[in-house]
Amino acid sequence: MLRLLPKSTIVRSVLRTQTYQRSFSATRLLKDKTKEDEAWEHAEVDRSTIANNVVPQPASDAIPHSMLAAFNNMFDRGPNVGIEVITKNGFVLSNHIKIDQPLILLNGSPFLWNAPPRSPGFIPMKDWDLDAFKIFELVSPKPELIMFGTGKEFAPIPDHIRSFFFKLGIQVDQMNSKHAAATYNVLAEEGRRVAAALLPLEEKVQ
Repeated sequence: MLRLLPKSTIVRSVLRTQTYQRSFSATRLLKDKTKEDEAWEHAEVDRSTIANNVVPQPASDAIPHSMLAAFNNMFDRGPNVGIEVITKNGFVLSNHIKIDQPLILLNGSPFLWNAPPRSPGFIPMKDWDLDAFKIFELVSPKPELIMFGTGKEFAPIPDHIRSFFFKLGIQVDQMNSKHAAATYNVLAEEGRRVAAALLPLEEKVQ
């Protein structure tokens, strides 16, 4: 059989519970007030000059992601320009620009190349002046490798041109222009510092 508690006992129990709750709430408010006062003191701000009395929050050292993205977009020059199609007399770039003359690809950008005419014979660049490669002395950073596209057929690079690039710390490779363009595209996509000097498939000789 359940025994009911006297009414006076229940009332006293309820009063003690209410007193405890009020005491707990007062303690919590006191702690929150202390934290708020510490925040104001840390901020070193005169509270009388603040209209809404909102506690200032400490500044964060973190840069918002949206701000970082804005800087990335600001300085991103876009993807490297490569060779999409090789025509009879030139090239179509990956940005859909058609070039009908020799071309240099350097640091992801295309440059029109006023290359000297090829000479007849096994080494068509044997009489070329080094001024044709002046851009490689000026550019920074320099590529680690240059791919020579020698036209429709493979042709060796003369020693004076190869030595010029070696002194700049640039390795030299040569192949026909189709293979040179394809190799450049692959290496550029991999993030290599690679350049290409490409001659059209057909060009008049001296």
